[in-house]
Amino acid sequence: MPRIAHVAGLTVSPVAAVVEGARRFNARNGLSTRDHWDYSRVVVAPAAVAKVAEAYDALPFIDNAAPAAWKAMAEETARQFEFMTAPASRGGLGITVTVEDADPYDTSAPGGTRAFFDDVAAGRMRVMSTAVTGSHFFFSDDVNDMFRAVHDVFGHAGTGRGVDRHGEEAAYRKHSGMFTPLARKALATETRGQNHAMIAAGGEFQEQKVAVLPRWAREFEAVRPATLAEYRKTLKQAAAFHAAQGLAE
Repeated sequence: MPRIAHVAGLTVSPVAAVVEGARRFNARNGLSTRDHWDYSRVVVAPAAVAKVAEAYDALPFIDNAAPAAWKAMAEETARQFEFMTAPASRGGLGITVTVEDADPYDTSAPGGTRAFFDDVAAGRMRVMSTAVTGSHFFFSDDVNDMFRAVHDVFGHAGTGRGVDRHGEEAAYRKHSGMFTPLARKALATETRGQNHAMIAAGGEFQEQKVAVLPRWAREFEAVRPATLAEYRKTLKQAAAFHAAQGLAE
């Protein structure tokens, strides 16, 4: 997005223990501990949604060269989950995860996302069961449940951003830093690709694919507003979404 210092972002309140935990996880696993993003200012240009959605729609259902990235993502997700749930005495975050048959947080209502953040800060969280919503084509139900948990914790609670299109982009950027380059290819499809395809389809969840988005669609610059005026307008929309979820201070 335009690097204009005087354009203020949203007011965000990430869970401090998660931010520090992500840094410790990366240090232990040979990943970068530097975070260059101001997550209060991350937004998605309106035109980018349709463009990335088109790229996702054009992918085959499965690319024979792609499973290696999904295998890496599954292994690294399990490693993150183990760290997240391990007790503090073993160097983990000590977060207790409960898998439930119903959506535990009504993020469409004010306070729903805030309730999730409050739970994480208290060392617990709930996640909706993959077995209920429908299994993933590649991941086992257990791995997909783990991914839902770690993405919500490290991506959303770790940035203080919600589940709207702009918050999902912030979560994608934050969480991508906890994966290796190979696994990030799968993460981009599973998060940015699916999210944009769903938004472009009017909110209807789209077919999951095991195929890698083009390089340009995985880059962070792909969703950058083209002008300062567009950025200001988009940030205003993001602020409204943020407030509607009860996240504005």
